[in-house]
Amino acid sequence: MLHDDILMRVRKLLAVAEHPSTPPGEADAAARAAERLIAKYAVDEALLDAVAPSRTAPKVRNLIVDAPYATAKTTLVGAVAAAYDVRAISHRGREPLLMTLIGFEADLAVVDLLYTSLLLQATTAMRRQSTRGRGFRRAFLIGFAAEVGDRLAAARREAVAQSGGTSTALALRDRARDVDAAVREQFPRLRTTRATVSDHGGLFAGRASGAEANLAASRNQVRAPAAGRLGGGTPKGQ
Repeated sequence: MLHDDILMRVRKLLAVAEHPSTPPGEADAAARAAERLIAKYAVDEALLDAVAPSRTAPKVRNLIVDAPYATAKTTLVGAVAAAYDVRAISHRGREPLLMTLIGFEADLAVVDLLYTSLLLQATTAMRRQSTRGRGFRRAFLIGFAAEVGDRLAAARREAVAQSGGTSTALALRDRARDVDAAVREQFPRLRTTRATVSDHGGLFAGRASGAEANLAASRNQVRAPAAGRLGGGTPKGQ
């Protein structure tokens, strides 16, 4: 879980960013600062764990992704997870869909937090679009996820550079290998799939909304129930 002092700093930055009297340039700067703070927190937590006398092991969590557009929503889970070295595995089946997340505890907490917030933002933005239809909305969610994933990856690279550059990257690579080993143990015959879209207008609209998304929401800002339900343990039948 994010430390209280980090959450307090994030909340203060977001209060500035969201206040109606804040000039646009200052609001954008505050929002970006909050995003960088979340990314730096995740990197710092990973480094502390890497040098601890007794290293922790990756954990396994289940996530239920609800209808509608559950398959498209899994791309958002994957985009957020990838930025924090968490592996997201989708299980075939009818909606709602089961996903398995494998990663270190602190990273899983950040993924849970950001996915919940971003899904609410994506759903709100999608409903404001003038275009309707399943194809458009599915593509919108995929485009939103792609843009958010790019932004999170950029914030991660910046945080790594500020926390030691090459040495930090090597420490994170070792943790990523531990996660990959845990994935191979759980899913020895895992296959990779790629999402496709039929409505490029929806894809572009989703990317535009993803460029404006808040990537640093605190738990106090996630007021609505999550569309994905996170729980511990391993999937039944695995």
